[in-house]
Amino acid sequence: MPATSPVASSASSTTRLSDHSRNGVLPYRSPRPIKWEADISVDDRGSISFHGSTSAVHEPPNLAQAVQMSPEQIKSPRSQQQEEQVKQDLRQNAHQQRQLEGFAIANTAPHINLPKEVSEELLKFHWCWIHPLFVFVYRPAFTRGMTLVNSQPGSPDPPYYSETLLKVMTSHCARFLNHDIYQQHFNTRHTPTEFMQQTTHEARVSLAMETLNSSSVSTIQALLQQSAREIVFGRASQGWMYGGMAFRMAFDMGIHLPCDKLQNFVKSLSDEDIEIRKRLFWSCYTWDKVLSLYLGRMPAFTPSTDDVPLSFLDDFTDTATWSPYYGEAPDTQARALPHYPPTPGHIVSCFQQLSKLCIIINDLMQNVYSAEAAAKRNEEAYPADTKENHEEPFVRISRSLHDWWLVLPSHLRVNVDRVPKLAPPIHIMSLNLLYHTVVVLLHRPIVLASQDVQAQNSARSYSTCLYATAAIHDLLVLQANTFGLGQISYLNAYCAYMAATISVLRFERELRSDEDHSITSQRIGLDYLLNVISRSASNMPGLERSDAIIKKRMTGVVDAHLRAHSHLSPHSIAEQAGAVGPSTDQMVLAQANPFQQISNPGVGHIFDPTDHIQPIKHESETPSIPAQPVSMPYTTTLAANLQGQMPLPAFVDDFLPAFPGQQFPVGSEYYLSSSDFDPQARMSLMGFNLDPHPKLDPSAINWNLMDSVSMQDSTRNM
Repeated sequence: MPATSPVASSASSTTRLSDHSRNGVLPYRSPRPIKWEADISVDDRGSISFHGSTSAVHEPPNLAQAVQMSPEQIKSPRSQQQEEQVKQDLRQNAHQQRQLEGFAIANTAPHINLPKEVSEELLKFHWCWIHPLFVFVYRPAFTRGMTLVNSQPGSPDPPYYSETLLKVMTSHCARFLNHDIYQQHFNTRHTPTEFMQQTTHEARVSLAMETLNSSSVSTIQALLQQSAREIVFGRASQGWMYGGMAFRMAFDMGIHLPCDKLQNFVKSLSDEDIEIRKRLFWSCYTWDKVLSLYLGRMPAFTPSTDDVPLSFLDDFTDTATWSPYYGEAPDTQARALPHYPPTPGHIVSCFQQLSKLCIIINDLMQNVYSAEAAAKRNEEAYPADTKENHEEPFVRISRSLHDWWLVLPSHLRVNVDRVPKLAPPIHIMSLNLLYHTVVVLLHRPIVLASQDVQAQNSARSYSTCLYATAAIHDLLVLQANTFGLGQISYLNAYCAYMAATISVLRFERELRSDEDHSITSQRIGLDYLLNVISRSASNMPGLERSDAIIKKRMTGVVDAHLRAHSHLSPHSIAEQAGAVGPSTDQMVLAQANPFQQISNPGVGHIFDPTDHIQPIKHESETPSIPAQPVSMPYTTTLAANLQGQMPLPAFVDDFLPAFPGQQFPVGSEYYLSSSDFDPQARMSLMGFNLDPHPKLDPSAINWNLMDSVSMQDSTRNM
């Protein structure tokens, strides 16, 4: 039988605590404390760290008193009335701090060498476009810290605020500024490039010095924020490093421990402290999984999720209004966008659902895309286990995704069959886009392994990918029509890339000899997805490789198709193939790295209908990208009449990588492209990387079982 859904239970094998302990009461069983209690360190000032009992610097808490407590003496759960009072206090504090933000900004702007107006502008961009999805920073505590900053040199930063964190937040948002109007309005001496370089340099230097100090919440938040900033600008190694430091600091501070139970040992922890620690845990957890998708590397922050509940007491931002912010002086494109009335932000509930979805993503990475999972599937010594290795993870994750979508609150769900006129807040759009992307990631391995996709199981996975691609396309159209593409996130652009990989596969199979390739590309929505990626890459250089990989593939497809119809002149072939091709620089970016060749030896080649597979050699220039992609109707042909009318692909010996930013850390490239790898040797060579081309045997999937589960759920919800 399939395992329990990871939405309700972690994919970790860590033994669960009892129901009593999960509800906040430490079970009274024996004088011997459980491991996490023995491993925490509490110093004289009440600061918590996590060294482990074997460490020479371990300072154990006073367990004797806690061990001798009876169950009645151990801190009991709050009554419902007490819980509501705490919630009310936190909501009221959040509201009060929101009113003080103007003063807080004026108080801190001189410390980061920015005019008050510029600092205020940058923070408005941050709270609107960057903060709501991962909630790295707890806004009320950060604002209170800003108001308490002392102007005296050398004064310590208040709790949950640091000058470094503020610098990192403002430098990340500098790319949103309308620099022409900004220079004219504020009479600055910096050019846009100089301003970006200065703020980024100051943030990096300040963060480097901050990491020399003891671990703190504000430093972890700054590291997470800087990690996201580096990824956006194509500095993958730096983004990975900053993220890893944040996760290590979180472990050092014991952020992964059951924070509500820590109050039995650290009486100084307030309700706000507990709220911040819980949020920071899930911020680390979610960012780690998304970072894994960007870079194609194994998740690094994978503690048990059982001990840190996904319940937050401060839900002020669920009811607080959200509206898009385009700056004090929006540019022409922003002014042309439709009026967006203030709407409830639902930031907390969206973050909770993102966290649950990331638990599923962790399961997907660990049990489908990891090198270890691939080795298990390829192991021939135990043929009896082969079916289980293919089926069990796929069925479990499919059910988890189904359950997640089934219980997703209506205010967080965008029905692509009835698309609204205006998109919900941008973070809710990101949540929906990520869900459909995970569906593609789950079913891609079935398509990759299919030698006969006319078979029922293969056809179903291919159709599922097409439906998910249609949903991503239509959601991006809705987002562009509502907010434009100037503020699109890296996550949403990655979703566009994943949809484009499926659209390119369809493009290969539906390109007809009597139809211009540009018409085919537009008809199936591929043009729009490419325009989204290309325009996003102009603001986020980290996406340039994604753009190049797709265009290189399309160039080879068009070239092979044209060569199959040899009545065309060589000049015409070169002209049509070059119309979609990448530039010379993009060709370099799109080259398959040695790791991708290990994963899929055919990755350097393109499907050729004439069966003469040759490497791509085109070096034509990319045509100019239109200022605004031409949107297609919400109800696209992608999602219409899939059964029986769309030709299914033949055997796919090559596919676009799932992780375009992936890099392979091993040298010695001369032998890595061989397909004759022992599964265990291949796992060792892959190291910390995910497999960008995993394959699941379609014949091993019991779709009848999945259908029966779906029918039961449908009946239950009628």
